Amino acid sequence: MSGPEEEDNDVRAPSAKKAIIAQLFSTPVARIACPYAAEFNGPLVELVLARLDPLQKRLGYKSETPDDLAHWGDPVVDSLSQWVLRAARQFTETITRRSLADAFADSAARMSGGAVNGGAGTGGEGSVAVVVSRSWASVYRKGDRHEAHFHPNTALTAIYYAEAPGKCELDLLDPRPNVDYFDPGISLAGSGHRVRLSCSPGELVLFPGWLKHAVPEFNDGSVRISISWNLNYASES
Repeated sequence: MSGPEEEDNDVRAPSAKKAIIAQLFSTPVARIACPYAAEFNGPLVELVLARLDPLQKRLGYKSETPDDLAHWGDPVVDSLSQWVLRAARQFTETITRRSLADAFADSAARMSGGAVNGGAGTGGEGSVAVVVSRSWASVYRKGDRHEAHFHPNTALTAIYYAEAPGKCELDLLDPRPNVDYFDPGISLAGSGHRVRLSCSPGELVLFPGWLKHAVPEFNDGSVRISISWNLNYASES
């Protein structure tokens, strides 16, 4: 019996002499250091704190700006958002090994029951862009946290860390809903069902919008500021 193969949606049939073990349903997550962090972070922090409305936007677990950050018209926010969109496009094209247009066309064909072209360079009609649906800044003070949640109607979630006294912790939850239903004594689902990332200011995290994530309690006396984008794909044909 051979060892586990890399994930492949087309699980090959075993031969007469060899069984196949496939690792399926992995979740892509990217961590990217922003090359413009030293230039962007200071102005971003000042802008977010100035825009924050403590009376209307103080939630029970954190403070949050309105979700129109991408339309503030600030050059630093615009530059950061454009960099995030480029990173998200590269993220998707790297995972699918196809151009955004080809991947989008094949996904549409699959959903409608049509023929899927397959292979790179099949020439999806029109062009496809990654676009911002919503964007906002979150401000955490001592005792703040955000329980497990996901971003509905979102292709990709992007989180950028602008300010923190130390590491910015983010918990990613196993998306397989029945993993914890029964303890068989030996788990084939990995060593843990919650992965904690310890990110630094200036770092971007990208993952599918359906992935549940949480922010553990912030225990420092200063502030932690992150910016989030809900991203989707839009056909420009």
